[in-house]
Amino acid sequence: MSKRLFLLAVLVYPADAQDSRVISVVKGTVTSEEPMAGNLIVNLVDCGTHTRLEKAFLGGDGGFEFRNVPSGDYTVQIATPDGDTIREETMRLSYNGPVIEIRLPARANKPGPATGTVSVRQLRHPLSAKSKKMFDAAQKASAAGEFSKEIGILRGTLNDASAVPYARMGMGVAYVRAGQIAMAIPEFQEAARLMPEDSAVHSNLAYALLLTKRMDEAEVAGRRALELDGSNFKARWVMGSILLDKGSHVEEAVEDLRFASREIPKARVMLAIFYERSGQKDEAARELRAFLPQASSEDRVKVEQWLSKLVAK
Repeated sequence: MSKRLFLLAVLVYPADAQDSRVISVVKGTVTSEEPMAGNLIVNLVDCGTHTRLEKAFLGGDGGFEFRNVPSGDYTVQIATPDGDTIREETMRLSYNGPVIEIRLPARANKPGPATGTVSVRQLRHPLSAKSKKMFDAAQKASAAGEFSKEIGILRGTLNDASAVPYARMGMGVAYVRAGQIAMAIPEFQEAARLMPEDSAVHSNLAYALLLTKRMDEAEVAGRRALELDGSNFKARWVMGSILLDKGSHVEEAVEDLRFASREIPKARVMLAIFYERSGQKDEAARELRAFLPQASSEDRVKVEQWLSKLVAK
C-alpha cells in the first residue's frame, strides 16, 4: 500500500502557506522480527488535542512518512485497517529531530488471543506486492500532475480485494484534481460504502458534492464525517462551507469554519466573505487581518486590497 495515499487523499482541500515551525517531511520505519501483516496504518495523534492529524499507509519496506507536521508532542499509533491499535508510542517531533522508529512486539502481526489486532478481512485479503508497487507508481503520477495515468494505474488494482477501498478513494481524489468532479463522486461513494467508519472518505465525498451543488447530499455526507470524527479540521471546513452555501444553520457554519481555521487558515477568508455580505464589515476585516500572517504572497496582495476597500466603506 502506498504510504502516502492518505496524504494524497487530503489534497482535495486548499493548501495554505507553510508555517516556519512546520516540518516538511517526517519519515519513519516500523520493524519486527516477524513478517508484518499487510495494510497496516500509521496514525499521528496530537497529544494536546487528542485529534488525529495525519494517517499514512505502511510501505512494504516498513517505511512511512508524514508531510507538513507542526513541531510538538504526538502519539504515533500502528493500527489495522479496521482500527485496532497494535502499538503506540508518544514522542516529541522537532524540526531537527530524528526519524520515527517503532519496533513491533513479536506477536503483533499474528492472529490469536494474545493480541486480537489482525482482522479476518485482513487475513483473507492481504495486499499483494504487485498492488503495493502500483500504488507507489500512482503516487508518482499524481506528484507529476498526470492524473489520467494515476487513475489508470489505480484502476489496475481493483482485482485485489484489499486494494479496492483505497483505490476508489485515490481515483476520486485524482478526478477532483483533474477537474472531473462528476466522475469523482461515484468513486467516493463506493469508498464510503467500503470504509463506512472513515471520516476522511465521507468528508471527501461531501466536498465533491458541494462542488457540484448537490447540497442536501453534501450535508448528509458532511454530517457523517463529523459523527465519525468531530475534530476533523477538513470535515469542519467542508461542513461550514456547505451550510453557508445553503444559508441554513449559520451559527453552526461559523463555528465550524472558526474551528477549521486553526488548521486551514483560508477558512477565515470564507468567514470574511460571509461577514461582508451580512454587513458586518468590522468582523470581516478582523478575519482578514488574522489571515494575513499565514497568507501566500499572492493572497496577501489580494487581501490587503480587500481590507483597504472595507476600511474605506
